Amino acid sequence: MGIIDKQLKEFEDIDRLLNEKGTFSSEQLFKCILGLNKTDSKILGYMLKNKDIRVSKIAKALEMDRTSIQKAVHNLIKLKFIERKSISMKDFTKEKGLENTKKQGYLYVYNAKDINSIKIHFKKLLDKWYNAMLKYIENLENLCECCGFKFAPC
Repeated sequence: MGIIDKQLKEFEDIDRLLNEKGTFSSEQLFKCILGLNKTDSKILGYMLKNKDIRVSKIAKALEMDRTSIQKAVHNLIKLKFIERKSISMKDFTKEKGLENTKKQGYLYVYNAKDINSIKIHFKKLLDKWYNAMLKYIENLENLCECCGFKFAPC
């Protein structure tokens, strides 16, 4: 019950913010539906606007340490919102219009998935969460009886 109470409190806070600002931020959406923290949300937002991004570039742009970025990036990969690909240094420098160096090898770059596929995924998760909450509400008396609280018949 503590988790539900916490979520209801968060929804009340969100409703209050909506009434005050008239908007719903992407960070609130990401947290509510996906359970993303502030760092995950910032990175996903940044990656939706930028392509073929390295972890070091994200860390510099968001003024955060590299290990926090790497942890969040791996979380976003697990959630299938971003993808990692390997690219040669030669191709990377050419694509980014960087000075032609003689560095060889490969590096990893990250990209957010297509915004439409993310929207579809969000909608599915929201539907799943909504149906789970409906079941929870329908079985509320059984859950309360497990905790020692009995409902009196009407």
